[in-house]
Amino acid sequence: MKAKPKRRASSTDMDGPSLRVAWKDTQSLVAVWDVGEQQRKAIEEWFTIPVGELPFVLRLYDITDRMIKNDGLDTYVDFDINFQCANWLLYGVESQRKYCVELGVRMIDGRYYSLKRSDQILPYVG
Repeated sequence: MKAKPKRRASSTDMDGPSLRVAWKDTQSLVAVWDVGEQQRKAIEEWFTIPVGELPFVLRLYDITDRMIKNDGLDTYVDFDINFQCANWLLYGVESQRKYCVELGVRMIDGRYYSLKRSDQILPYVG
């Protein structure tokens, strides 16, 4: 049986992966992340699973009317991603809303672990 991941102090730690989000057009965002080799090793040690086998997701939060509180009432959508790609298009957004994105791991049983949260992205200005 594998050990449970250790709890981290914050999903926005400066020493973690970098994560940026930008508007691609009025209906989509692009998320770009960078994870260094030392960070990959830390993730593998934390989960005791090779990075290539972890179920990574981008969690898109709508923060137009409410900041993230992790109280079960946040509005979000998870996008299953290929972590090796380093960027992903997120569809289904609305240009007049504010968003932020988290890079995380969602286990098969539904547990979610945040690795990094982006800055907020303001409504689209064309």
